[in-house]
Amino acid sequence: SKALATERLCDYSFTEFQAIQVADFLAMDLSIEGFNTLCTKAEGRDKVARFFQYSARAFVGFSSLAAPKAGSTLSTLETHSRTAMTQLAGARRTHRWCKEFPVIQSIPKSLTIADPIDRVLDLLQKTSLATFMIIDHFGHMKQWKILRGGKRSGAGTIQLGLKFFCFSNFIGALVQAKKLLALSLSEENKSKEKKKCMETVVKHLLLVLQTAHLSRLRETHDALVGVAGMVTSSMDVLTQWPAKKTPAPVADADAKAKAK
Repeated sequence: SKALATERLCDYSFTEFQAIQVADFLAMDLSIEGFNTLCTKAEGRDKVARFFQYSARAFVGFSSLAAPKAGSTLSTLETHSRTAMTQLAGARRTHRWCKEFPVIQSIPKSLTIADPIDRVLDLLQKTSLATFMIIDHFGHMKQWKILRGGKRSGAGTIQLGLKFFCFSNFIGALVQAKKLLALSLSEENKSKEKKKCMETVVKHLLLVLQTAHLSRLRETHDALVGVAGMVTSSMDVLTQWPAKKTPAPVADADAKAKAK
């Protein structure tokens, strides 16, 4: 029942959540070699760039609250942060080309999902995500003056695509919330799965906040969106960060002697 699911979800204590978080953190390779490994992956570099992009947006947002005078140090830093934010967004958009292919290829698999509700939700999430990426490419080409502006400029087309991304993340949050409810009804102890679902729900909801602002569907504030972007980027970076290498077992001396 729903009451039982709620009770079991509440039993998943904050202390248990923290214990899993600490264990995951300790398993990470926090050396320079680990960071280099992270940066060898395109997705890893993208999420690191995204973190600094949204850090710059947060700075722009908080600076605007201070209303700096023109020519002041804070005003200059705000201008530099805005430039960094814009350039990082453009660089990330360039490297987003062809990322829609795996999403499109996975759509037929969604049609095989037995549960009709899960099937519809999965299809909506994937098709809206692919639509966002395709529209984003058109907006990018408009910014490069390769395509004509038409009714929408490059920025306007990109904002249209972000509306689809906002919808995709909203559906993603529903999908993960449904999974979390199913896990709560289960008799088995699935702490790690619950933790992952909770984190993913939070991530999707924060992305809804960000994309609603960026697409101008529902504008909030750059400071709030910047901080939310830093949080979701950090979550993505942690998933890409390599784990510590397990040391090879040391062979026993007697075993070595026998091998000789």
